[in-house]
Amino acid sequence: MTIIAAHQPHSPAPPTAPPPTDGVAVVMPAYREEANIAATVDDFLSTMVRAGIPHAVVVVDDGSDDRTGELIDRLAAAHPGRVIAVHHERNLGYGAAVRTGIDTALRRTGFREVLLTDADRQFHADDLVELREFKRRERADAVIGYRRRRADPWRRRLNAKVWTVLCKALLRVPGKDVDCAYKLIDRALLQDLRLTGQAAAISPELLCHISTDGSRIVEHPVEHYPREHGEQTGARLSVVVRSLASLAIVYGHMVRDARRLAWVRRLAAPKDPGAALVALAAAVAAVLAYLYFADHGLLLAYKDANSHLLIARRVVDSPTAGLAQLGGVWLPLPHLLAAPLSAWEAMYTSGLAGAAVSMLSYVVCARYLYLHAASLSGHWAGGVTAAGLFALNPNVLYLQATAMTELLLFASAIVAVHHLHRWCVESRLRDLAIASTAVLAATLTRYEGWILCAVALAVVAYTALRRHRRYAHTEGSVLVFGFIAGAGVVGWMAWNLAIFGDPMNWRSGEYADSSLWVAEGEANVGSIGTAAQSYGLAVLHNLGIATAATGLAGLIAYAAVKRLRHQWLTPYALLVFAPFFVYALYAGERPLHVEEVMGALYNVRFGLVMLIPAAVFAGYLVGLLVRRLPRPRTGRTARALPAAVFAAAVVAGATVAVDGAVTLDEAAEYRASGWEADNAAVAAWLREHHDGGTTLMMSFENESVTFESRLPTGSLVYEGSYRIWEEALADPRAAGVEWIYMRATPGAEDDVWEALWGTPQLEEHYELVYEEGDRLVFRAADQEGDR
Repeated sequence: MTIIAAHQPHSPAPPTAPPPTDGVAVVMPAYREEANIAATVDDFLSTMVRAGIPHAVVVVDDGSDDRTGELIDRLAAAHPGRVIAVHHERNLGYGAAVRTGIDTALRRTGFREVLLTDADRQFHADDLVELREFKRRERADAVIGYRRRRADPWRRRLNAKVWTVLCKALLRVPGKDVDCAYKLIDRALLQDLRLTGQAAAISPELLCHISTDGSRIVEHPVEHYPREHGEQTGARLSVVVRSLASLAIVYGHMVRDARRLAWVRRLAAPKDPGAALVALAAAVAAVLAYLYFADHGLLLAYKDANSHLLIARRVVDSPTAGLAQLGGVWLPLPHLLAAPLSAWEAMYTSGLAGAAVSMLSYVVCARYLYLHAASLSGHWAGGVTAAGLFALNPNVLYLQATAMTELLLFASAIVAVHHLHRWCVESRLRDLAIASTAVLAATLTRYEGWILCAVALAVVAYTALRRHRRYAHTEGSVLVFGFIAGAGVVGWMAWNLAIFGDPMNWRSGEYADSSLWVAEGEANVGSIGTAAQSYGLAVLHNLGIATAATGLAGLIAYAAVKRLRHQWLTPYALLVFAPFFVYALYAGERPLHVEEVMGALYNVRFGLVMLIPAAVFAGYLVGLLVRRLPRPRTGRTARALPAAVFAAAVVAGATVAVDGAVTLDEAAEYRASGWEADNAAVAAWLREHHDGGTTLMMSFENESVTFESRLPTGSLVYEGSYRIWEEALADPRAAGVEWIYMRATPGAEDDVWEALWGTPQLEEHYELVYEEGDRLVFRAADQEGDR
């Protein structure tokens, strides 16, 4: 039970209303419920008779094209005064039906309580008796039901969770189950309501209104039963779109009426107008860059972008859907954030499901770069410089428009460093908590976040020790920070232990071995000089010589002014990524190729992370210099103009000096290879000929084919399909496999080829329908269609 608000008296009912009496008016919208309506109404009538509750059931037929209207008329004739039938001439939607039902209950009955429920037989009347008693016991104005166990398909449950989170975030409505159709409310709360919500938006709008006037709202669990007849319409795309649009309108009304969302009103007058303008400009740049790269067909040039989208999609749609599809090598946060969006086919196939995470991270990163550099330098021009160097970098603009993971790491890192710096200076526990949460996000995004976690923890320990000079205080700060920040590392190892039986599977598992991508004899391995050269060149290609030089000059200036005082240590933490990558190249843990050393580009984007410290220190330098510029004596605009011109000149000059988008060049080079040409050919063939049947196909190294062929992930058996994969490899026909894809590249054959090539299971039951290069497609011999 959750108590939401305190009790206050309510306005009396209008003069036209019947005198209030003890009893319940049940409001029940109905659309195409001919198979459920009679049983639902009878259940409520008989239950309330047995319980001795005066009652009326108001059934609103929302323009049904079946016998629903006829049946409620019969029920009204059979139970005069106890059943009230109301008809919409055409279907107006769930929101309109609820409004009509409430209005009818208030006008035609005098009962003090109104129960809002549905006619689909998924809720029973027994819970009404318990809710009514609970409401009286708690002296509440309303009881909001929540389903103990929701008896709906998993997709509908997922949609409901996302909807509830959205409604609570926007409208701050009470209750853990916003759209639960079981609410017992005093008529006084409903008397003067002017509801406008359509479809599912009516419920959060109602909750928002009744919880803003000091009413006492409590929650109580109710039972939920599977739908036995009829069709659920709440998950239809048209209903979802109408609900979202209506929620936006309700949101606007709440802001207009000052009932909720004071933070929205503050957007018009932000505490830091500079940060707000930077965020707005970054959002516009993100959308324009996305549209540009989409128009040129470059959004999914990276093979890894396909992989990230496939992982996110399989969480919500695969033969073994669920969190286990996150795997144990790539860290899970980017896929978890993209998974709800990837359930929408258009967002998945376009890549927007993953790009949306990157774009939002890009905006957050630009805003926090502004805040951090402005704070360090003491001038807004430093913040503008840092944000501009980052936001206008062509490599950043490309990566933020695709389904890669770098931008989420960048955002997590700068948020962590900014708030950790504020804690070092101001000692506010809130900043330490935000910093630790941001580090947690970084550790669940990319493994570079793990080294950031270690360095940040060292900064916390050193700062606390210098500040308090007592071990107990230092231990407390370290524990507070480390418990949250380190939870990602510990949790990921626990996950690998639970799923794969090995906490180090992320490093030593079948698909984690560095030999899969680091070639034998690679120049970086074992040579610290070559590794440093390769990484240094990658940094220069990504940042440009002007940004790198300005950032280095800013670092020297920062070190000269701030030295190593504990309050000013945190920005140095951003430098840790360079030695991390140099060591990873030297040890053969990661590959990185640049043209000057290896004659090709590979993972050159690893150098882009150094743009974050370069932008921060360049911003510090600009802010330092601007503060020494002569200032005009009159006019605020005149005083700001030199600083703006100087910052803009630095950003423009440094951005122009970046020699294109090397991150895009790398992806385009890979896509132009013969390997990808063969993949594109078989993907195009599958798009034309595949009929959606169950397909056996290894995902590793076949990601481009899997994604671009648009094979339905729900019928794709791959190495992550728990138990099904092994059964399908042993006997695909017995496992119901209709299509088989295999790669027969000499020396790089996939597991499907290794298991089935030349076996009776393949030769007797499947026929070869596609062969181009080393790509082979088989189809069950008894299947009809194109060959």
